Amino acid sequence: MPDLSRLSDAERRALLLLSQGHTAKSAAALLDTTEAAVNERLREARRKTGVGSSRELARLVSQETRDEKIGVAGRDAHAAVGRRVLNLRARWPVILGVSALVILASVVGAVTALAVSGQAAPDPATPPRVVATYPKPGDVVPAGPLTLKVTFDRPMQPGWSFVNRDLASLPPCDWKQPRQSPDGRSFSVSCKLEPGHTYWIGFNSANHKNFASTEGVPATPAGLPFSAK
Repeated sequence: MPDLSRLSDAERRALLLLSQGHTAKSAAALLDTTEAAVNERLREARRKTGVGSSRELARLVSQETRDEKIGVAGRDAHAAVGRRVLNLRARWPVILGVSALVILASVVGAVTALAVSGQAAPDPATPPRVVATYPKPGDVVPAGPLTLKVTFDRPMQPGWSFVNRDLASLPPCDWKQPRQSPDGRSFSVSCKLEPGHTYWIGFNSANHKNFASTEGVPATPAGLPFSAK
């Protein structure tokens, strides 16, 4: 197994974008740098690890990333902070009658909205996907208070899996209390960003799948890189 600990944050960010299907050119746009600089980071990453393919190295880095989590909301309720990984779980009240009505209202509302807009409702058997975030990927936002938000293409269960690459790139947010929108599609957390920092946060991973539709289908993993000025 290559030694991935030698990779710099800049090299990891470039590789993670590559693992998500970006080219060096599109990754450069998100990272606010040049295509040549991204290619240089990829070359240096290959040299450090001895992996001959940038795509293969990106896959390995992405897999390593998915094994680290910062927030999982599921059936068990506990919170613990580790030296390298922050694990958060939230307990949700189980009020079956009210929950069923809320979920039904969310589904009906989403289907109605899609019908009005002329869009077809998502197939319940397919994985939900992220359709919007704030900030947007690659955004440079003012330091200070910010409400981070992720929106899916359909109503979701009241649970979450925010995942991180490492503590250095973890946005300083209140991960214990994500708020779900009335339509069930969006989750938001309050953050306080520091100037000059580059952040990365993910939604679901191969091992943590609590962002799921009301039918229980886990959402496709996605990542959000952004910076504060």
